[in-house]
Amino acid sequence: MTLDLTVFGDICIDYFYEVNKLPGKDESAEITRIHRYYGGMGANTAVTAKKLGLKTAMVSVISSDNDASEYVKYIRKHRIDLFIEGRISEYTTHSMFFKKSDGDFFSFFHRGIAEKMNDVKVDADLVKRSKAVFMPRTYLNLQRRVASKCRAKKKFLVYNPGYGVFKFNRIPEEFYRILKSVNVLVMNYHELVHLRELGFELNFRYGPDAFLVTKGSRGCSIYARGVYEDVPVSKTKVVDPAGAGDAFNAGFIAAQLKGYSIVDSVKIANSTASFAVERWGCQTNLPSWEQVMERFEEV
Repeated sequence: MTLDLTVFGDICIDYFYEVNKLPGKDESAEITRIHRYYGGMGANTAVTAKKLGLKTAMVSVISSDNDASEYVKYIRKHRIDLFIEGRISEYTTHSMFFKKSDGDFFSFFHRGIAEKMNDVKVDADLVKRSKAVFMPRTYLNLQRRVASKCRAKKKFLVYNPGYGVFKFNRIPEEFYRILKSVNVLVMNYHELVHLRELGFELNFRYGPDAFLVTKGSRGCSIYARGVYEDVPVSKTKVVDPAGAGDAFNAGFIAAQLKGYSIVDSVKIANSTASFAVERWGCQTNLPSWEQVMERFEEV
């Protein structure tokens, strides 16, 4: 069976804590509400893509705890083809966000089972059957192998390294090798600033045909061959911005597969993200393609 999109990425349980203040060293703060949701850059993007109508597969690694078995059932309920490798005595990846009502926050991330993503096998036939492939985070050993197979099969490859880049104190050569096979590199403004401090440039000689820099409420900047444009966000009330980037990824890929220009694809990506931020949790308010089109036409 032909697939529209295969995601090589992680699953995660997200905990959101609403607090009255962000404490300093040796201080404490009151937690006013607690939210628990399904998350992970890989899973968020896969579930959103499926909601948009794409035939979607996901390749990941899971632990043996209850969180993992619960999440697997949830993903399969969405009719996403799931290819997983299990590990005993590992914990499901967790994120913890502590957020004030004004939007300021800090977060903690426990990699858990995600540490094993670099050991995941890459099925060449799965890549061959996929029109597009998405790689989140910086699992460089895995991504090097995925990128190589995408290049050999001439597949549309989108890469969003996410906040994994903040672990770089220099840019690994493996990162540059991966970019040689990437069609579109997506990152947010803060990630780009960090990479620039390490000598990175938005330069087509690295490999991508397009660089997309997301900037929160200021929209997205497109740096592509023959195209430089700032695309505004779709206006909405923001409750929780945590899932915006992952919804953006899915919306962009869906639009590209449907033949839209890169500018319109980013507008569609922004429209998709505008739904995700309207509720707590990265997967609690995901739109259909028809709903996205309504907002896209309003832009």
